[in-house]
Amino acid sequence: MMIILGSIATISLVVGGIGIMNIMLVSVSERTREIGIRKAIGAKKGDILIQFLIEALMLTGIGGVIGILFGMAIIKFVIGAIDMITPVYSLPWIIASFTISLIIGIVFGIFPAYKAARLNPIDALRNE
Repeated sequence: MMIILGSIATISLVVGGIGIMNIMLVSVSERTREIGIRKAIGAKKGDILIQFLIEALMLTGIGGVIGILFGMAIIKFVIGAIDMITPVYSLPWIIASFTISLIIGIVFGIFPAYKAARLNPIDALRNE
């Protein structure tokens, strides 16, 4: 049972990560001109890379907080409504789940951030 549930969780994380990557790739393509302007006035590849990695981390971090709050609400109102089961909150698992959401943001945000950092400023400014 643990292997099946772990497999389902892994597949869900990969699908979510691919969704984050697609959102970030769209963000890079929509902001090509902004990236070109930043690079033209002196931004380094690392600056652009960090900007988009922070954006991916914020996206997954906010999603992680929403998921934690949703899970805690389910524990309180659904499981807490059953008199035979005592609701339990586990701080180590909350921290672990938030950390995993941030790791997903880093792993799946690296490619779009690297793509943004490699843009040629002339081609980026020419792009409409």
